[in-house]
Amino acid sequence: MVQNKIINKVVALGDSVTKGVVLDGSRYKILSNAFLDQCKEELSLPIDNYARMGCTVERGMEILDKHESSIRESDITFLEYGGTDSDFRWEEIADAPKLQHYPHTELPLFMRTYQQMIERVREWGSQPVLLSLPLMDHERFFDFVSRDMDEQSRSNVLGWLGGQVERIRNYHDMYNLHLFRLAAQERVPIIDITSPFLVNTDNTPCLCEDGVHPSALGHDMIATQILQNWKHLLSSF
Repeated sequence: MVQNKIINKVVALGDSVTKGVVLDGSRYKILSNAFLDQCKEELSLPIDNYARMGCTVERGMEILDKHESSIRESDITFLEYGGTDSDFRWEEIADAPKLQHYPHTELPLFMRTYQQMIERVREWGSQPVLLSLPLMDHERFFDFVSRDMDEQSRSNVLGWLGGQVERIRNYHDMYNLHLFRLAAQERVPIIDITSPFLVNTDNTPCLCEDGVHPSALGHDMIATQILQNWKHLLSSF
């Protein structure tokens, strides 16, 4: 646990959101001033970022173990998972829409693995802090994942969704809800980076064209949310 609220080092693990990945045209790239970069500069703190694009909690656990020494030296460890975990293998759905399909990480395994991750960070003497998920634009996301599909494949995916594209966001939101439940259950702080997107009247500039990665403006919003809650965060330890 953090002693006397003196923070000397922070570690971050997560998926592409924490990595700072944005969609630039047809390619993904790392944003030069992502939310962790802004926090690092504003707080004058070293932040080791071990996030990886497409990372699930199971892969995250492997990365966690790999960087045990760094985590042991850190006062706070940010954890941000769920976006990739709640996603599906859309090509498989397009090929076999009548079969049962599951997210990359089914919810019980997601919760169990995340809980183990929290426990391990604590055992190593660092304070785990969860980040919730940014908002998803399900319509833009569906258009993006089906962009290279032919008409039949796209129809198959839509049929599997019951003709309701918003079902994609339902999974995303369900995992996000369980993050708050996990934080309460494990008595760890969670920073709500979802609400800034929800209160924004027009999310178009806040998200990339794929509907799931925060844009540069979205990263500004996340950084602001973390910085505004920093003192409250420290007081909760």
